[in-house]
Amino acid sequence: MIEYITECLFLYKALAGRGIPQRNVYEVLPSEDAQIIELADLNSGSAWFFWKASATVDIVSLCLICRLLRPKVVFEIGTMAGYTALHFALNTPDDAQIFTLDLPGGRVIESKLSVTAVDKVHIDAHASLAGPSFGDTHAARKITCLFGDSATFDYSRFRGKVDFFFIDGAHSYDYVRCDTLNAIGACHPGSVIAWHDFGRVGVNGVSRWILELSKQHEIYSVPGGSLAFMVVK
Repeated sequence: MIEYITECLFLYKALAGRGIPQRNVYEVLPSEDAQIIELADLNSGSAWFFWKASATVDIVSLCLICRLLRPKVVFEIGTMAGYTALHFALNTPDDAQIFTLDLPGGRVIESKLSVTAVDKVHIDAHASLAGPSFGDTHAARKITCLFGDSATFDYSRFRGKVDFFFIDGAHSYDYVRCDTLNAIGACHPGSVIAWHDFGRVGVNGVSRWILELSKQHEIYSVPGGSLAFMVVK
């Protein structure tokens, strides 16, 4: 019931206006060609095809960013079960590299910055995960798993080299802000930065930071989804 109510509030805010312009990915990253996206692992517990359609909008939009941008280097904060990393690998050029960062598995560690109650649930769940959903698939050859706290991770070797940066780690204001500043440093003009869970009820640190950042950068939210994204200038 709580999940149903929060989704209703999320959709209401999406219809009423969320403080930043709503645009589909293909409106911001235009292409004259038809785009074919690849989806996988639909029958697993990791799939984003839930009863709420907003999650489907998000994964389709992420796949479209990969198809339209054709990034050679993708960096993700928040591997969890590896579902998004798998789809980044499926929808990028053959020579693309996908780097995905998360806490080390098998144990719960103390976070550097403050986290939300929802983050604590995710951290506990992550510690018991058997392994990423991409496993030994053909796409896995493009994926490199990195481990550590995103607030203390050394991004120096990625400075100016990342074409697409996806932020879906801790949802507190402090973490989203820190992750975004690191993402901006790792990207270059023309890169895309995307955030997950914008507008969601209960993870307002994401929305608060993005609305604050939108005063300095042109940021869009995907209609009907919780994805926000910007093109680095």
